[in-house]
Amino acid sequence: MKLKVNRRQFIGGGLALSAGIAAPTILQAQAKWPSRPITVAMTAPAGGGTDRGVRPLCALLEKALGAPRISLQDMSGAGGVQATDWVHNQPADGNAWLGTGDQIDSFGLMGRYTYTYKDFDFWMAAGTPAGFMVRADSPYQTMADLVQAIMENPGQITCATTPSGTGWSSLADYMKTIHKLDFRAANFKGGGPTVRALLAGETDFAVVGMTPSANFVPSGDIRILAATVPQDWETLGVIVPSLRNAFPKDEVMRDTLPWTNANGIALRKDTPNEIKAKIDEAFGELVDGPEMQQVYKDNAYFYFGMKGHTDSNEMMRKRAAFAGYLLEDVTGLAKVSREELGIDKI
Repeated sequence: MKLKVNRRQFIGGGLALSAGIAAPTILQAQAKWPSRPITVAMTAPAGGGTDRGVRPLCALLEKALGAPRISLQDMSGAGGVQATDWVHNQPADGNAWLGTGDQIDSFGLMGRYTYTYKDFDFWMAAGTPAGFMVRADSPYQTMADLVQAIMENPGQITCATTPSGTGWSSLADYMKTIHKLDFRAANFKGGGPTVRALLAGETDFAVVGMTPSANFVPSGDIRILAATVPQDWETLGVIVPSLRNAFPKDEVMRDTLPWTNANGIALRKDTPNEIKAKIDEAFGELVDGPEMQQVYKDNAYFYFGMKGHTDSNEMMRKRAAFAGYLLEDVTGLAKVSREELGIDKI
């Protein structure tokens, strides 16, 4: 007797057979990962604060994971939107990483893309706090001196900072709005140009990440009056006062410092758990190791102490809440509300 098989049964059986073959194949691929080169889409160009943290971390991860190669590609167009878009649209197979800084906290709120930190898992090692810095020949010896000069000369003291809507520019706006400091802000393309403008005498002080000034503090060309850290901080051979010393009644500072950028890697949220577990194991060992500790020391990075993606994700949740407060409540630059994006309010 001939067995009759109709077309639907044939196709269904074929799909079932394919599924039976595919399932172990996918699991084998995950078990062998990383078997292909990994591309890290960088949200910031080479030499900047993000690159100087992500590059050595990825070099160490390449060895620890046994990856054929982990290569960094500059996709910093549109302030990092290009890189984030690229990773968001790649397969979730662990071979496309985002080398990220602080734009992921804020760009969703500014309407630059339609997703948030919730669409990624993070491995964040460290970040550079903001420094309120002056040239060596500045008459301002302390943060109190600078604040007094601003209060006595409204609209006359000038500040160099980063592009509007970035973390350090928003911090400058915070000081103007919350603490009624009437200074004039000049926005430059990034941390390096901001520091160069200060050194050239184009402004009286700067609010910018400390990493771009790392070479100029030990040399004595730049003096850091305060940094956005919870306590006084020893870095670059000097003791940097906490910004809280100048504003002891500021409850937001009390509850949310340190204010830093963040440098590390991110992968799509739906990346297989087996892959994320391998990165967790390697990352947790490396960030405490001597090589990365030296990177933090050399670049004025504030070490977060994160061991994997779970605690890094929790940190990013808090950072997004603070960025939302700055952009929505303080500066008014937000084009999309925290409520629409599901971001917590501080």
